[in-house]
Amino acid sequence: MSASAHHNSTPDWQFRITDRDGGVLHGAAVLVTPDHVLTCAHVVRTAAGEGGPGTRVRLDAPRGDRSWHTGAEVVEDGWWWEDAPPWDAALLRLDRRAPTAPAPLDTRAPHTLADLGVRILGFPHSPAGRWLTGVVRGPGGARPEYVQIDVDASAPVTVTRGFSGSGVSDHDGRLLGIVREAGAQGRLAWMVPLTAVPALAPLRHLSPVGPPHPAGPVPVRHRPGPAPVLDHESLHTLAEAVSDLETVASREVRALFVSALDPRLRRRIDAGAVPVVFSHELVLRAHRDYGILGEVLDHLAAWEEASAPMRRVREAAAPLLRGCGDT
Repeated sequence: MSASAHHNSTPDWQFRITDRDGGVLHGAAVLVTPDHVLTCAHVVRTAAGEGGPGTRVRLDAPRGDRSWHTGAEVVEDGWWWEDAPPWDAALLRLDRRAPTAPAPLDTRAPHTLADLGVRILGFPHSPAGRWLTGVVRGPGGARPEYVQIDVDASAPVTVTRGFSGSGVSDHDGRLLGIVREAGAQGRLAWMVPLTAVPALAPLRHLSPVGPPHPAGPVPVRHRPGPAPVLDHESLHTLAEAVSDLETVASREVRALFVSALDPRLRRRIDAGAVPVVFSHELVLRAHRDYGILGEVLDHLAAWEEASAPMRRVREAAAPLLRGCGDT
């Protein structure tokens, strides 16, 4: 294994969490949607002096775009701290769109990762980041959900304070999890795997990059014909608009809305996910897997009663519905 200080002139999906002036490093975060980052809850608590939904921190992206920085806020249903799995994680919404694409999220279960070589980028003593590599040993550590990584004893870089929240990726660049803690003078690390974070479950299966999904039944489409060409930018814009609807924001109303959906779609989406994750899965599966996006939007409109946010949803959906058979 090797380790080195590495500067990349292209912005990537690994960010820093700092104090308000950007002078003190508190940890790292990884971009999991164009508008959301994942980090450790204890990093948020250290940076903000408090924790929980609504807590705000500052992020920057020194690996390429040194001028970019933004605030971010822990989302509702995006906080786990010592009372439920994954025990130490936080999902935050950015105030400004990130200057790069999200990380490709890995779908593999932790018990299948034994002996896998991984890479970790941390920011201590190096604003542009220091790389180290290691080998996954398997689940272990303070919680059964965590995964142990052995760091090469010959490497000059170890996992030290400030690595928390750093991305752990395989050698193809797919994100497996985030660093949570270290031991043995930084020669051991434990990560929170993405598979342990409830809010990311839908995104893991929708990630455009990653290993093939296990074989399974091919969903039956609502209408015959080829699958629609995916316009990911339009899908993202539509999902963001849908997430602003009261029908989606309210857990109670959302549960009733989902209960009346086409059974095939209802079985494939996580009604308990945070609103933005739920919305992304809803619109993509409705459009790509079943060809019933127009039907789903009509259903939403009945709940929204011609609200202004619903009008924005209709506008965002127009490029996707045009010429694809949806009404």
